[in-house]
Amino acid sequence: MEKIAVVKLVEFNRKKPKGQKTLVDKMKIPQPINPDGGGDYWISALSSIASSFQLADSGPIAEKIDILIDKIENASTKQVKNMFQANLNILNHYENFDFASIRPNARLTFLKKPKAQSIVEIKGLPIYAKPSHVYTYEENGKKRIGAMWFVAKLNGFRPNELPLFTDILFRYLNVNYGDKFQIDERQCIAVDVITTNNISYSQILSGEVESSLLATITAIKKLI
Repeated sequence: MEKIAVVKLVEFNRKKPKGQKTLVDKMKIPQPINPDGGGDYWISALSSIASSFQLADSGPIAEKIDILIDKIENASTKQVKNMFQANLNILNHYENFDFASIRPNARLTFLKKPKAQSIVEIKGLPIYAKPSHVYTYEENGKKRIGAMWFVAKLNGFRPNELPLFTDILFRYLNVNYGDKFQIDERQCIAVDVITTNNISYSQILSGEVESSLLATITAIKKLI
C-alpha cells in the first residue's frame, strides 16, 4: 500500500461506509495532490509560517504577503488566483502572531528531517509524517526534543481531527529519536493554520482531547 497521509485518515473518518471502502481502494494507488488537502496547495503559507517559527520573527511572513499580492494581480487563471488568495488569507492572520507562545523558552537546535524517517508503521500500515520542524533544547539540565507540524485543509480541521496529527507526530519522534532524547509532550504540537487551533501530545495524555488514530487505522485495515 502507498504511504498514507494523515489527511487521508481525516477524509476516511468523514465518509460513510461505502465511501470509506472506495477511499481505501484508492489508497492502494498513487493519487494527485488536490486543493482540499495537499501540502503543495498551501506551500506558500506553510513554508512562510515554518520559517517564521524557526526564526521567531514574522519577517518571512511579511515578505511572502508582498509576493502573494503580486502573484494574485498577475495570476493567469481564477484557480491559481484563488490558491494564492487562500494562502494570503492565512498569512494575514499570522503576520502579528506571537511565535514565542508555542516555542520552548530555550535556545533551539533544528534537526534535519530525512525522508527515510518519514514513515511511521502502525499495525502494518505506513503512515506518512512530515513535521515542519524537529528541534532539541536543554531544560533543567536535560536534553529534550520537540516537534511542530503546521497543517492546512480547506475550511480547517474539526476539533477531533487535529489530534491525529499530534498523535502521529509523537510516534514519529519516539521511533526516530526516543532512544536519544527525552520527548517533551508539551512541545509535540500540531497547528491548524486555517483556524489557528493547536493540540499538544500532553493534552492527549491528560485526556483533555482524544485521538482516534488507532481506531481509524483498525477500521481501514478491516477494509483492505
